[in-house]
Amino acid sequence: MPVTDARRPIALAPVTGCLLLSLFMSACGGGSGDGEGREEPVMPAGPVVTDPDVTDPDVTGSGPLPDPPLTAPPSADDEPIAEGADFHTASGFVVVRDPRAFPQAAAVVALAETDFAAGLPAAVVERPADVDPTLNRPPFFEGLDNVRTVAGQAVQLRFVPRDPEGELPGMFAQRLPEGASFDDNFDGTKSLNWQPLQADVGVTAFTVVALDPADSRYRISQTVLIAVDAPVDPASVPNVAPRVGEVPGYVVRVGDPVVVEIEGVDRNGTVPVLELPDPPAGATFLPRPFEAERFVLRFVPDTVGVQTIEVLARDAVDLSLTGSGRIVLDVRERATFERAGSRLRTLAAARGIEIGSAVSPFFYRQADGALYADIVGEEFGIMTHESGMKMDAIVPRPGHYAFADTDNLMRFARSRGMTVRGHPLVWHRQLPDWVLQSAPDTREGHMREFIARIVTRYADEVQHWDVVNEPIAEDGGGGLRSTVWSEAMGERYIDVAFRQARALDPDATLVLNEYDIGYDGPKWDGLLALLDRLIARGVPVDAVGFQMHVFASYDRFDELAAHMAAVAARGLDVHVTEFDVALSDGTGTAEQTEVYRRVAQVCLAQPRCTVLQTWGFTDRYSFRRFFDPLPFDRDYRPKGAYTALQEALDIGG
Repeated sequence: MPVTDARRPIALAPVTGCLLLSLFMSACGGGSGDGEGREEPVMPAGPVVTDPDVTDPDVTGSGPLPDPPLTAPPSADDEPIAEGADFHTASGFVVVRDPRAFPQAAAVVALAETDFAAGLPAAVVERPADVDPTLNRPPFFEGLDNVRTVAGQAVQLRFVPRDPEGELPGMFAQRLPEGASFDDNFDGTKSLNWQPLQADVGVTAFTVVALDPADSRYRISQTVLIAVDAPVDPASVPNVAPRVGEVPGYVVRVGDPVVVEIEGVDRNGTVPVLELPDPPAGATFLPRPFEAERFVLRFVPDTVGVQTIEVLARDAVDLSLTGSGRIVLDVRERATFERAGSRLRTLAAARGIEIGSAVSPFFYRQADGALYADIVGEEFGIMTHESGMKMDAIVPRPGHYAFADTDNLMRFARSRGMTVRGHPLVWHRQLPDWVLQSAPDTREGHMREFIARIVTRYADEVQHWDVVNEPIAEDGGGGLRSTVWSEAMGERYIDVAFRQARALDPDATLVLNEYDIGYDGPKWDGLLALLDRLIARGVPVDAVGFQMHVFASYDRFDELAAHMAAVAARGLDVHVTEFDVALSDGTGTAEQTEVYRRVAQVCLAQPRCTVLQTWGFTDRYSFRRFFDPLPFDRDYRPKGAYTALQEALDIGG
């Protein structure tokens, strides 16, 4: 696509409210507006997608799409429908939901009897590179095997860790089955104690990790499979009280709509009745469509302070059996969330650069969704859908499409005058099982069909596409990563993806996105060599995305500047696409603040660095949340990192 050599100030798009929404509906407001979850068809964010002309080789850049298609294209049956206002916090755009039951659930592949019959799974060993296995052998578990039982019977499985050097390994369970405990026997062993019930019938995997006594980084993960059969006499299974699924605490703003999703859990396999003994004034409490065990509470808190709402789960068979839970909301004054200085997107526009954030999926279905939306819309001019555009989310099953969450984020972006990064078209992770299990000679067709259907639907919304994500291998050699795509097509899969994206969306910026390229090393060398080959073949790459998931100890700013310059020298733009700075190894917010400042300064000093995006903005929803890596804390208070970005972007600063 055309590129410029100098930055120009960016005109900020206004927030157009009802005028904008008139493109979609004749009336403004979230959902149907009737409070009853009325389902109305709505126009999709893009057209109802049919496959492009498969006889035109320019559509893919590599010959026609499969004819007939390998999988059914989207149809009117896949189009999202309006969601009632009682299920979300959104304002300024129409929220939709998928017309079928939650599609991702169908993508989960359960363990089968064949897995159980294959025997105890092999232990997985994690050995640090500096540990010599001839001098220190890994720990192991003694006497384990798979277990078969019947629903209603108690299971006790003892884990006996051993170390070849005679010491005592530590251990921990990764995830307990519902209703189970992992108890210390006070003799160096632990036991899984579990009474599976009707909902547990099938094969369950339970994994325990043993830690080497000399080096806890050296460990093994051992999985045991537990097959639970249905009882001959269902009455032999005890009926246990249901429970209320745990609800995290939230910080919310007084006067904002709040929605909280509550789940009733009954291990006997029935659906408990959820009740609010003392509901907030004006609240609605309705079951989510297709999910009878989940209810959504919606109300508007009008008083500042901590508000606790009790929830009761009543057994569907025996009404005297109940479980309880609570919702805790910290309701704060609106002024609490005001921020000093100019907004980041205003400062960035004056510098001719886009600043943005990844946006959490389904934020509008969280209690703090209104606050989240306002901060995103005020601070950032570009957004990336954090996970909803990935292949497993969009096409969980062949011919079954889930567009609603992505459609909603496109509408949100438009309502706030934001541009959009489409992320990613081709990646080796978050692929549906049906693609992972496909024959290699069909994968090029599957990849092309996905690109064609997504780009065609969202081309009018997306300004930048991360066409190929993370193509360089992790083995330290700098070569091409081995993936389902490279296995089928070799390096040519990258050419195919970029040429097809260019044919379908000629005005978008097409990006090659990679991590660990902000410093010297084989990853960077391999990426640069790949770029040179792609450029030599005329592959239409417009920009390189530097992910920049770094730690607060990062200090290789000169190398980062040199790498950006090397990309610019090849006639390409630079995007910082997934920036965050994790706290660890004794570093604190001062070091984090400095990394944010310096990376922003490096980008601003490079004329071809045109986009600076963080991977989220609040620690609460970061995928690295345990390291508090983002410019706002978990309570939406700006940190030093936020101020550093303001100061770096401020022309007078």
